[in-house]
Amino acid sequence: MSATAKQIEAQRENAEIHHGSAACRQKFLELLEEFSVPLCVFLMTEVEGAELVEFGFNRATGFFWLRQKAKTQRKMSKTSTLYYDVEVTGFIEERRLSQIVGVKGKELLVKLPICEIIVGYPTADKVKCVAAAGMSRVSPLTDYQNAAK
Repeated sequence: MSATAKQIEAQRENAEIHHGSAACRQKFLELLEEFSVPLCVFLMTEVEGAELVEFGFNRATGFFWLRQKAKTQRKMSKTSTLYYDVEVTGFIEERRLSQIVGVKGKELLVKLPICEIIVGYPTADKVKCVAAAGMSRVSPLTDYQNAAK
């Protein structure tokens, strides 16, 4: 059992869990909206052909997970791509996703795991993505909105 799967199992007891692609997508989008994370920032549910199998959220800890049938990717721009693993986990709080596992960003030739997304940093119209290696990138929110179309 992978470390991600063990973390999910530890959080299952008090979590609300949904199955089926449409239900998972709807509940995850509701969660993002509840915590003021613009829907365009975490585009996993918008990837064409993505089939979500399970979504869970433990409200007491803020832990969420998404399981899909196969890995997916989303092209953000000519030089930028996001990759989503079969299991994606993290913690959510107001305007922030942290300790994310299962998401990688590729910029030109460099592919790094993304561990944190902060909305509204350093200004309200910006999004900061932090890689596990400590590198970060601040982008205008409009970059994500344009990629979502």
